Amino acid sequence: MKPSAGAMIRSTELTLSNARKEHVRRKRYQNGSLQVVSTHGKRKMWILQYRDGGSKKYHTIGLYAKMSKSEAQQAQAEFMKEVNARAATAPDPHITFGDFLEGVALPFLRSKWKRSTRDTTENRIRHHLLAEFGQEKLENLGLQRLQAFLTEKATALSKSVVAHLRWDLRAIFRLAVAEGYVTRDPAPALFTPKEAKVGVKRVMNRKEAQQHINALPLRERVIDHLALFAGMRPGEILALQRKHIAEDCRELTIEQRLYRGDIDDPKTHLSKRTVGIPSPTAAVLHEWMALVEPQPEAWVFASENPNKPLWRDNVWYRHMKPVLETAGLGWANFQVLRRTHASLGHDIKVDPKVAADQRGHGIGVALDVYTQSSIEARRAAAEMLANAILSGESPKTAEAERENRSEAA
Repeated sequence: MKPSAGAMIRSTELTLSNARKEHVRRKRYQNGSLQVVSTHGKRKMWILQYRDGGSKKYHTIGLYAKMSKSEAQQAQAEFMKEVNARAATAPDPHITFGDFLEGVALPFLRSKWKRSTRDTTENRIRHHLLAEFGQEKLENLGLQRLQAFLTEKATALSKSVVAHLRWDLRAIFRLAVAEGYVTRDPAPALFTPKEAKVGVKRVMNRKEAQQHINALPLRERVIDHLALFAGMRPGEILALQRKHIAEDCRELTIEQRLYRGDIDDPKTHLSKRTVGIPSPTAAVLHEWMALVEPQPEAWVFASENPNKPLWRDNVWYRHMKPVLETAGLGWANFQVLRRTHASLGHDIKVDPKVAADQRGHGIGVALDVYTQSSIEARRAAAEMLANAILSGESPKTAEAERENRSEAA
């Protein structure tokens, strides 16, 4: 029976993989050269000359007068057996970037990546790095060449993508040094060029956030509430089962997430958490839970097949975006909802640590990545500082006075 096309493809891929693994390791077998050499004391010695890493080396076998040629040859064979064993597994100093990537780096890195990270990172590495450096010798890639590559990419790609490419190069070369494929690591000196484009990260104001929620039907409105007010990721929302939600709907636990139809662990160790639910969200969630199957394993947001959860792209592109576009908010996707949760919370002085714990990441990420201060908050801060300086009052006194005037009004 002829093998299927799929089996033939897998067989070909396995053959190529094994060929790469063989290529990234050199196998040099040598016997060495046994010689008789006179030392400075004019004593004759059996000396073995051999090569190690491209360099000539010498090993002293013993005194010529006390060792026959056959004994010296036997000692030679024993010593060269050890040398050849080391050489059989030694890294190839002439390996190309592509062979190292396919034979060593990616197999190792995949072992620590989550599926979501693997899909995006490996695609980026292959599309940009492998396409550029695949045929070049790994040892020949220096700082100037790598930095020129990043500078070129900075003219066409966002700052975020260029920064990730820099991180990818650092991970690859760090592994190459650890495994002995290169003697120096140029990657730590790389930097993200100033020419890299910084994308506009939009957030909604309070009025837009209200319009966003009110435009949606019940199911999508519950999802909107959980993203906007509870700070949850879409994969966390869509992976919810009845057993994860408290009976009064005032809290829920994040134990898993949905990624492209598969249930996976939460994104990071901080992502596994208990989320507090505000009263307005608890009300709409309670209304929706009355329509969910009663079994503990039932999906809170099931697809047409009740045994499977909704996919993120389906719920956004089929059910949310078309409705929101009529309200002029089709741009406000799940990423915007997450930034809006952080930014509006910052404006009303929600404790940064509490907000970070609610969203399931570190406080540095909370402030640097997701939080954007509004123009109103910036203007108020600037005015408070100006008034404090011009009036001679301390900033705290000026702020207290402003709050008192606001309360009196």
